[in-house]
Amino acid sequence: MKRILILTVVMLMVAGFAHTQLPPVGYIGLYLNPEPPVVPVCCARGVGFYPVEMWIWALPSENGMLCSEFMITYPANVIQSTVTTSPLVCVTLGTLASGMSACLCSCAWDWTWYFHQLLYVTDPLPTNVQIVKHPDPYILCVQFANCFPGYPTECVIVHTKLGLNQECPPEPCIGVEEASWGAIKDQLK
Repeated sequence: MKRILILTVVMLMVAGFAHTQLPPVGYIGLYLNPEPPVVPVCCARGVGFYPVEMWIWALPSENGMLCSEFMITYPANVIQSTVTTSPLVCVTLGTLASGMSACLCSCAWDWTWYFHQLLYVTDPLPTNVQIVKHPDPYILCVQFANCFPGYPTECVIVHTKLGLNQECPPEPCIGVEEASWGAIKDQLK
């Protein structure tokens, strides 16, 4: 009995430490990575008419993540094609281009992909595919519903955009500037 109690306490401590590694504010971004974007790839170049597979990855805040609300803006030189929904997503309302509300089947505490989409780039014009806030006037920012009782929403940081026909930087292309936590909170207001 004593061993079971000690093992349970240790497991709870390890689970607690895993959650403390999450940032105070969640992230969402567009990537070319089919695996969690530890080193994000977020720009594509091609010749003529070429395909790009875009992944929408999210990292929850320290409060966890159950749902997300956002919209994708596509430039004129992109043709939208097949959208694949993650098997971890149980509910979707809307579309990526008109505003998406998507909920996972259970709370997430690590990088999670919501969708990936096949896009076709039609010309060499440098453009960006971007995540923006959901168009619902009651939604004030790109947001997640966290895992607290009642699933309150919290604004998140758009980590990257997907650059098309652009020079890919030598280091990971992260779309946020280096800033203090206070500066980030001011941007979320």
